[in-house]
Amino acid sequence: MSRLALTALFVAGAASASANVLVVRSSGPSAGNYPAGRSLPDNARIALRSGDTLVVLDARGTRTFRGPGNFTPASAAQAGQRTTNAGGRVARIGAVRSAGIVPASPSTIWQVDVSQSGTVCLANPGDVTLWRAEPSRAARLSISGPGGASRTVQWAAGSPTVAWPRDLPITAGTPYQLRQSDAAAPTSITFRQLNSAPGDMQGVAQALIANGCQEQLDLLVDSAPAQ
Repeated sequence: MSRLALTALFVAGAASASANVLVVRSSGPSAGNYPAGRSLPDNARIALRSGDTLVVLDARGTRTFRGPGNFTPASAAQAGQRTTNAGGRVARIGAVRSAGIVPASPSTIWQVDVSQSGTVCLANPGDVTLWRAEPSRAARLSISGPGGASRTVQWAAGSPTVAWPRDLPITAGTPYQLRQSDAAAPTSITFRQLNSAPGDMQGVAQALIANGCQEQLDLLVDSAPAQ
């Protein structure tokens, strides 16, 4: 998905925003009342205690509430409490970064950070991109999969990404071991294939939460516009 398409997704979503928000993060004494993935109506009464933090997502971006206090998503919006990142931050579903800028994290949630073990959701298992944080030097990545299958890919100096080897099919639910040539230990990644790529921000977040793709969810939430 291009940056233009992603921007259109936000505009369309904001124009036809549903009356619900989605909980994407919660911590503190009341976290059990607001688990990630819970949908709340815009007029919901959110009761937070001291030490609570709640982050919700709608078509426009994220909104954060901190306790103690009683809140509603709608009243926060009507009170003019929305603040948009001055840099025009866009959630990284499919953003493309400018050339020459070394990213501190993947430029889209669909890129696979090879340094992080965990579960990764795939929208298109036939087109997977691997990402590394330190692209200054050439490097080698060894991949071991089910049944003893293994492949090695080469990273060119200056390139943060490389394509998953096309002759190593991805099997959902099966762990893969990835070892960079300069890493002390391998990482283990298990892929989950989405039935289809969600068409809106809440749909993307819900799919990530349902499949346990926490790293991607964190990247989505941290890069979404703040209201």
